[in-house]
Amino acid sequence: MVFVSWFTDLRKDDVALAGGKGANLGEMARAGLPVPPGFVLLTPAYRAFVAANGLQAEIERLADQARPEDPVSVEAASAAIRALFQAGAIPDEVSQAVTTAYARLGGGPVAVRSSATAEDLPGASFAGQQETYLNIEGPEQVLEAVRRCWSSLWTARAISYRARQGIRPAEVALAVVVQRLVASDAAGVLFTANPVTGRRDQMVIDGAWGLGEAVVSGQVTPDHWVVDGATGGIVARLISSKALMTVRRAGGTETLPVPLEIQARPVLDELRVAALVDLGRRVAAHYGAPQDLEWAIAQEQLYLLQARPITSLFPLPGPQPPPEAGLRIYVCANILQGLLEPLTPMGIAAFRAVGRGIANLVGARLRPGEAPAAFKVAAGRLFVDVTSLLQHRKGRSIIFGASAILDRLTSEALKALVEREPRLALTTDSLSIKVPLRVVLRLAARAIFTLFFPATGRRRTLAAVEALVGEIERRVDSLRGVAQRRHFVAEHVPGLLPRLFANVAPLVAPGLAARFLAEAKLKQWLGDASALQPVLRSLPHNPTTEMDLALWRVSRALKAEGLQPSADHPAVQAFLARYGHRAVREIDIGMPRWREEPAHILNVLRTYLTHGEDADPERHFRQGAEAAERAAAALVKRVRREKGAVRAAFLGFLLSRARGLAGMREYPKFQIVRFFAASRRVIARAGEELVAAGRLDRAEDVFFLDWRDLDAPGDLRGRAAVNRGEYEREMARRAIPRVITSEGETIYAAPVAVEGALVGATASPGVYEGRVRIVHDPRGARLEPGEVLVAPGTDPAWTPLFLSAGALVMEVGGIMSHGSVVAREYGIPAVVGVTGATQRLRTGQRVRVDGESGQVVPLD
Repeated sequence: MVFVSWFTDLRKDDVALAGGKGANLGEMARAGLPVPPGFVLLTPAYRAFVAANGLQAEIERLADQARPEDPVSVEAASAAIRALFQAGAIPDEVSQAVTTAYARLGGGPVAVRSSATAEDLPGASFAGQQETYLNIEGPEQVLEAVRRCWSSLWTARAISYRARQGIRPAEVALAVVVQRLVASDAAGVLFTANPVTGRRDQMVIDGAWGLGEAVVSGQVTPDHWVVDGATGGIVARLISSKALMTVRRAGGTETLPVPLEIQARPVLDELRVAALVDLGRRVAAHYGAPQDLEWAIAQEQLYLLQARPITSLFPLPGPQPPPEAGLRIYVCANILQGLLEPLTPMGIAAFRAVGRGIANLVGARLRPGEAPAAFKVAAGRLFVDVTSLLQHRKGRSIIFGASAILDRLTSEALKALVEREPRLALTTDSLSIKVPLRVVLRLAARAIFTLFFPATGRRRTLAAVEALVGEIERRVDSLRGVAQRRHFVAEHVPGLLPRLFANVAPLVAPGLAARFLAEAKLKQWLGDASALQPVLRSLPHNPTTEMDLALWRVSRALKAEGLQPSADHPAVQAFLARYGHRAVREIDIGMPRWREEPAHILNVLRTYLTHGEDADPERHFRQGAEAAERAAAALVKRVRREKGAVRAAFLGFLLSRARGLAGMREYPKFQIVRFFAASRRVIARAGEELVAAGRLDRAEDVFFLDWRDLDAPGDLRGRAAVNRGEYEREMARRAIPRVITSEGETIYAAPVAVEGALVGATASPGVYEGRVRIVHDPRGARLEPGEVLVAPGTDPAWTPLFLSAGALVMEVGGIMSHGSVVAREYGIPAVVGVTGATQRLRTGQRVRVDGESGQVVPLD
C-alpha cells in the first residue's frame, strides 16, 4: 500500500488521499508556484493506524456522545479519543515510509501539518481545526508530530465544527503534510478578495515579523494593507506596533518580544506588496475563485505555504452582468419582506415568474421561464438590480422612499452608498419603465373614485379579486398530469400580478397617499408629524388583523366548551378554510400551509387558552380605534385653531381616508399568498405523480426542483437532493447583506459614527446587539446563547464557544487570526484590535457590535 506522495504527484482533486491542505499544496507545486518542497503521509496511513489499534468503533462511539451545544461533553469526548491515539502504536510500514521520505527530503527542520479530508473545501475552510508543529527535526520527532496531528482530528474545536457542518465521524480521515521549514523573517496572509467587505476587486494583506504562527494564532495585531487587485495600488495601510514574534527554537517554536527598533517598522515595502499581489493574482487565476494564502519571506525569497478558498464571502448575485455593464447595485428582496431565510428552488421559480409578470406590466416582453434582467439570486435569496433607478433623479426618490417603508436600514445603506460612490452619479437617461397611458388613466380614475367613495370602492375591489382568485382555486382540481400542472402554474403566475395590480392598486394607493400627505402637512403646519401615529392605531379592513382576531374568537369558543385545540374542531376548520393558505415564510411556495400542517395554529390556540379576558384583543382593538378617532378629532381641532378652517377640513378628509383605506395595505399580499397556496397544491400533486413514476422519493422533494426541471426526462432524485442540501446549508447562514454590489461589497447597515464607541478593526461583517460576557480563559467558560464574547484574543481552543456567541470582540488579532476566520465561517459579527476591551466593557453590559464600521457601542 502507498502511504506517501510527493507534492508534485498530487492534484487538487486528491482530497480523499491527501486532505485539503496536501491536495492544494500538490496542485500549487505542479503549477510552478513557489511552494517549499515536501511530501504527504496519505490517509491510508491514518486508517492503518486506527485499524491496527482497533480504534474506529470506539472513536465513533465517543464522538457521538459529544453535543456541540455542551462544551463539557465535547471536551470529554476529545480527551478520551486523543488518549487512544497517544496509546496506539504506529505500524512499522507507516514508520518506514515516513522515515524514508524524510531522509529523501534532506532531513533537517520541517513543518508537520494536519491535512483533513474535510478542510479547505469550497463550502467550509475548517481553518485552525487541526494542529501544526513547526521546527520538527529528526525521524522520531517527525513520527511523534504525525501522531499528534492524527490525534488533532479529534480536538474539541474540530468535533464541534464538523458537527455544525453535518459531517459524521465515520466520514473523516487525516493526512499529514511534512514540508521543509521556511525560517521566515516575515510571514502572514493574503486574501485575493476582501473577506470583510466582500469586494472581489481588492486584496488584503496581513503581516508580522517571524513565523506566521503569531498572525494566525492572534497573538499579535499585524500590519494591514488593502490593495487594488487590478492596479496594485495601496488603498489603505495600517502599521501596527508588533510586540511579539514566533521564532524557531530547539524542537519547536517560541514567542519572543520583537526588538524595539523594528516593532513599528512595516514588515513589507511597496516592492514586496507588489510581489504578493502578483502571487495572489496567479493563485486566484489558477483556481478560478478567490483564495486565502499563507506566505513567508526568508532571505529575500517569497514562499507560498498554503492556499484555500475564501468560504466566508457572500455569493455574487447571478446571473452576473458582463464587465462592460460597470458597477451594479443589488437590494435584497428577502429582507424587504422581513425574511432572512432562503427560498426553496420552487419558491425562487415562482418569483422568477412573478418578475416576468412585472416586466409585462411595464411593457417588456419576456419568453416563458425568462426573468427580467434585474432579477438576481444569491445564497437562495432574491435580489433586485436597482442601479438604473439610483442613477435617475426620480427613480432614486422612488427607491429611497419605497425601501424606507419596507426596511429603513436598506434605505439608509443605499443613501450612504450613493453619497460615496461617484459611479452612481445621476444621469440624464430617462427611466425605461413605461406603463401604457390607457392603463394609467384607468387606474387613476378608479383610485379617485375610491378616494371619494371608499366603502363602494372597497366593496367592488374585494368582489373582483375574490372572483379572480376563486376561479383559479376552482380550476386547480381539474388538472391532470405533470405537464398540464406545470403549464398551468407557469402561465398563471406571471399573469396574476398584472391582473391583481389592476384591481388592488386603486384601492391601496389612496389610503397610503392620504397617510403620507397627512404626515407631510402636519410637519409643515405644526412642525411635528409624530402626532399622526395615534391616529393610525387599530386600522380597520386589515386582513392580517382580522385573521388574528378571528383566531382569538376560536380560542374563546374552545374555552367556553372546555376543549383543547384540535384540527377537527369545526371552529378551527372554519378558520383554516378562510386563512389556511397562510404559513410561516408564506411568500415561499415551498413552505407547507397551515391547512397542511396546523400544528403552529394549534400551539397559538393553546397559548390563547391560558390568557384571561383582560387580554381580550378585540376589546383592545375597539379601544384603540376609539382613541384613534379622538386623536384625529384633536388634530383637526388644533389645525383649525392654528391654521384655519380650510386646512382643518382638508386634514380631516385625509385622516378619514387614511383610517378607512390604509388598512388595505396588507390585502395584496394576502391574495398573492392565497394564489401561491393554490399553486402549491398543483405542484404538490405533480410531486405525487413523480413519486408514483419512480422519479422522486417523496412528493415534497418537488419543491427542491425548478419548474424547468419538470420538463427533463428521467430520475430527478439526485437533483432534488443536491438542491435540498444547499438549501439546508443556507438555512444556517446568519448574516444577510441588505445591499451587495457586483464587485462583491456587502452592506449590512449604513455606517454611523457613534460617540463613546470602542473602535477596532472589522473582522467579520454584520451588526448585533447583545449582552457582554468577558472571558479570559476558555477552559470551563460558559456562554449563554446570544451573548457577546469579549476576550483578550482567541486561538482555536476558543472556537467551541462561538457556537453560542452572538458576536465577538478581541483586544488583539487581525482578519486572519483563528477567531476572525471562524467568526466569518459562523456568520457572527466580529471586531478585533479593540484596545482594553476586557477592561472598558463589563459582563452583562448591553452593546452593539458593528462589524461594518469596526465599532463596539455601549448601550447601557
